[in-house]
Amino acid sequence: MRRTLLLLLPFLVGTSTVQAQCCCSSISVQLSLPYPAMRDTSASYTIKPGDGPRTSVHFSGDSLMSLNFRTGCGRSSTTWTIRHKWTGQEMQVDLDGMWGDVPYPIIRIPFTSGWYRFDVQELGRCQADQLDPGDRYLRDAQRPGLALEQPFGRTDTIACHGGLMAIHRGGREAGWIRPLNIMNFGWSLYAPLPEPTKAAAPQHPGGEAWFEQQLHTRFSKPLIERLNVQTTITGFAMVEESGYIHEVHLNGGNYTELDAELKRVVRLSQRWTPASVEDIAVTSDRTVYRYIRQSVPISFTVDPDSIWTEISEQDLTILPAAPTSSDELTVTFHWIGGSCGQYEAYAKVQPAPKDGRPRDVFLYFGATLPAQCEDMQPQSFGFTMKPLPPGRYRFRQMPHPTLERGVWAPDPYRVRYVEVR
Repeated sequence: MRRTLLLLLPFLVGTSTVQAQCCCSSISVQLSLPYPAMRDTSASYTIKPGDGPRTSVHFSGDSLMSLNFRTGCGRSSTTWTIRHKWTGQEMQVDLDGMWGDVPYPIIRIPFTSGWYRFDVQELGRCQADQLDPGDRYLRDAQRPGLALEQPFGRTDTIACHGGLMAIHRGGREAGWIRPLNIMNFGWSLYAPLPEPTKAAAPQHPGGEAWFEQQLHTRFSKPLIERLNVQTTITGFAMVEESGYIHEVHLNGGNYTELDAELKRVVRLSQRWTPASVEDIAVTSDRTVYRYIRQSVPISFTVDPDSIWTEISEQDLTILPAAPTSSDELTVTFHWIGGSCGQYEAYAKVQPAPKDGRPRDVFLYFGATLPAQCEDMQPQSFGFTMKPLPPGRYRFRQMPHPTLERGVWAPDPYRVRYVEVR
């Protein structure tokens, strides 16, 4: 009997070592707190679950709290509840699919009321087609000595769940992910999809026309203006079983920048209803359907003429309406606001383009002294320009180069066309 135990001892020790390596993986959620973590020697927050064999809570100073979740040898899930005692604000963080080693062991998020879920598998899919596998830095991310060569590592931004997420890797600091818009990770987005009742193709919640409109709204107008080309980009996007799009494949064109931008805006799409098919593996009295991954075709036309919209007369007046090359121009801005501010406005005429496009006139308008009164009534402020040579002009309001902002945030693609005779 004693000899048998001695023979089994190396096997038991080896098994114990494997379990320790498996069970030591953990993920840390770092919450930025809007209130001091400690007040009057008592915690300002209550955290559930509390300390235990697989969880722990740490306060760091007055602005950061870390929740460390230690995984077991298998699929693990837990929900943290953090409640601020004095305001009653409550945040719930659900960690799902945490097992084995995780490449980004830290999730950085602000304390925000609501229920938020982070799934390692789903977050991994977000990166499937967004980080270039040929990137040398990514290939060498785990190479010994990289922390000395690149002490600060590298941070990339990807689209995930209809929002943007920053990913940090390499260097001396542990890897982390940080949603740039925490509301995109709200529980409502992860609520279970209704059980499908028929076979159907993927559907956007606003329909195909609304999806196309969102693509045009989010596509970079400065990029379209800079390249000044008209082209159609085609391809397909993969709608996951979760309803999100992470994988986008385009047929490829002559403008890699346009392809990359279209991929970005497609991934920012809100949650779809994924495709559904009959589940033939289920035997029951009724037909059962299940969700599957399925691609949807994409066709997007880049048209430089489509990025411009008209500035209304209620916002900007240019007189005379039909000027000649001998007329001075009076440019007047209109808005609703206080009557006691001080403002500055002027214009700069840009060089005439060689391709025959309208000549740009940049309008600059801002408040040198913001209005402190609150009477809120129609206001106007204007200036006079010297006569312009004959031709077609495009008046655009641009961000003021020295002032933080104007009376309203300018949109440089809202324009007024003026023909000078």
